[in-house]
Amino acid sequence: MKRNKIFLSVLSAVALLNVSCSDWLDAMPPSQIPADEHYNSVEGFQQTLTGCYMAMTHKNLYGRAASWLVPEVLAHQFNLIGLDQSTTDIYYMQHYQYERPDSKDFIDDIWAAAYNVVVNANDALSRIDDKRDVMTETDYSIIKGELLAIRAYVHFDLARLYGYGNWTGRKAEVDARYAVPYVTTVDKDLTPQLTMREFFNKLMSDLDEAEALLKAEDPVTGTHPWSYYANVNSNGYYDYRGLHLNYYAVRALKARIYMWEGSSQSKALALQAADEVISNFEKVNNVAGSTNPWRWMDSNDQQMYQGMVFEQLFGIYVSDISDLTDKYIEPEMLADNVTALYITDEQRQEIYENHPSDWRSHDWFHLSTRSPNNPYTCIKLESHSGASFYYSYRMPMIRIPEVYYIAAECCVTGPAPDLNKAAEYLTTVRGHRSVHEPLEGLDAEGLLNEIAKEYRKEFPLEGVMFYYYKRLGVNSVPHRDEAMDDAQYVLPYPDFEIQSGRIQ
Repeated sequence: MKRNKIFLSVLSAVALLNVSCSDWLDAMPPSQIPADEHYNSVEGFQQTLTGCYMAMTHKNLYGRAASWLVPEVLAHQFNLIGLDQSTTDIYYMQHYQYERPDSKDFIDDIWAAAYNVVVNANDALSRIDDKRDVMTETDYSIIKGELLAIRAYVHFDLARLYGYGNWTGRKAEVDARYAVPYVTTVDKDLTPQLTMREFFNKLMSDLDEAEALLKAEDPVTGTHPWSYYANVNSNGYYDYRGLHLNYYAVRALKARIYMWEGSSQSKALALQAADEVISNFEKVNNVAGSTNPWRWMDSNDQQMYQGMVFEQLFGIYVSDISDLTDKYIEPEMLADNVTALYITDEQRQEIYENHPSDWRSHDWFHLSTRSPNNPYTCIKLESHSGASFYYSYRMPMIRIPEVYYIAAECCVTGPAPDLNKAAEYLTTVRGHRSVHEPLEGLDAEGLLNEIAKEYRKEFPLEGVMFYYYKRLGVNSVPHRDEAMDDAQYVLPYPDFEIQSGRIQ
């Protein structure tokens, strides 16, 4: 891997930190801190960890390209309107013309931004065991656990975007294919490629260790009373656990990865992880010191924070999200160069089955009166000046409805089918969306159809549907006439990686 192309120094990443979220930062400018001294205190590790999260918010990663933009247009979640020569970049991605220069920019930039995060996490991980004496057991367990989880999270998304899907349907073939590089060191040497099976084992090894570390010390688990954290959390670093890859987010991430691998054994483990998250979701809000609204949205929330998204197990704070969305998500399309992502009223009614009480169909969409065809723009990511910090400028990374859908699917296609339980999981989510009709008498196929419909209803602008289709090898997606296969689902490696000898 060409480090000069992808390496972002730890201290440069720290310099991106938003001061309002990081009052604990040392007054010395990060660029002036020698690398050896940076890790002589727990604050240095905290700074690097926060730098990793901030790097994840970059426009080339989850602040834009790898979340609500590229995966959404690849899944044909939205139509495009207002195209001109200045806005053709995403047009060619939506038409899978990956050889076009604009498409190559997206492909190269996502890859580079993702590995920047990995390299920074690896830098801290390479030092944390030797510097264990500068921090408490709580600091060590949480910081190392989150760093490992970040490394796994980013690698998995690289594998989902640049790797092969439908693992369940072609197990031996995908097992043996080379995966994206799983980088665990910080050096100039090229990281050897692993097979997808070996890559999966690496992912789970990192997450197993992260889970064990976080289970012991993460405040969200309630293992210790809040008073236990009085000294170690004097700077407030362990508040807002939903802005970090906390213990339950790691469990949900494992469920997501198990579903991607798709074997019976993995589905059993996915259901186990999902059930643990589900049974503890609302309890977390009662943990002393917790400032996270880990609860279901209700009608009052919708009236106060219309269009916004709660129920996040893990989300990132994107301070410039309004600037990033302006070109693509402009409800009234007031700017001349807008490439609006929109759906028609007919599409909206089709997705939400013309259900008048399902508040997702109207509270998450805005009708534009400026355009002649009256498109609906999704306003999920709008920031509200009157909302508290926790509800604004958020990009959801893992939300509780996905965990329910994973559990439901496992109860249909897993090793111990329970169709009634699957229907219960779906009914819970639907009920919180004011859809109260029971799901009765459905067979396995009917339940899987309902799960697919719920995914479409729940996750516009969250980059979920492309991976859902790809995981299952769906060859016909809504709003696209041509069939989908690897040519559309698999983004090509950047040219410089192929020139370095990578095999895709």
